[in-house]
Amino acid sequence: MMKATLTPILALVLSLGLRPADSWRSALHGPPPEAAPVHARSADWRAVDEYMGLDGAPVYNVTVTGYSSTRDQCDSTPTITAANTTVRHGIIALSRDMLRRYNPDAPFDWGDRVHVEGVGEFVVEDAMNARYRSRADIWFPDRESARAWGVQELKLSPVPDNPLSL
Repeated sequence: MMKATLTPILALVLSLGLRPADSWRSALHGPPPEAAPVHARSADWRAVDEYMGLDGAPVYNVTVTGYSSTRDQCDSTPTITAANTTVRHGIIALSRDMLRRYNPDAPFDWGDRVHVEGVGEFVVEDAMNARYRSRADIWFPDRESARAWGVQELKLSPVPDNPLSL
């Protein structure tokens, strides 16, 4: 009974963006001053995380870099991902040790949603060169933006299916 009552309320709150979160766009410009860091969540939001299945999700420490659609960073088809989609904002490439297509014991597959700590949510649609391990690569529209991102050590976790969707 309680879950049936909370579901529409949580759906409304989350759809209005009332939960403090940094969008991936803030990665280049820094978070807005009023944004609360992930570790500063209140007890109320911890309850929502538990309800949504976000608590207890595995967390992977990864090196996160940026890439853009150029032949020297990709291959002869720089605007097509390894999942055969077109590159766009919100796409992330993972190292092959983290992708089931290349490693049956890996945690992620094409189309999985992942959360990068302090950055936001991405869709797995690309793969990195086989030489990399425990890495993620965020797509940027140009080389300057990818360079500005740099190299960061962050936490990556799967985003569970939304229990609020019907």
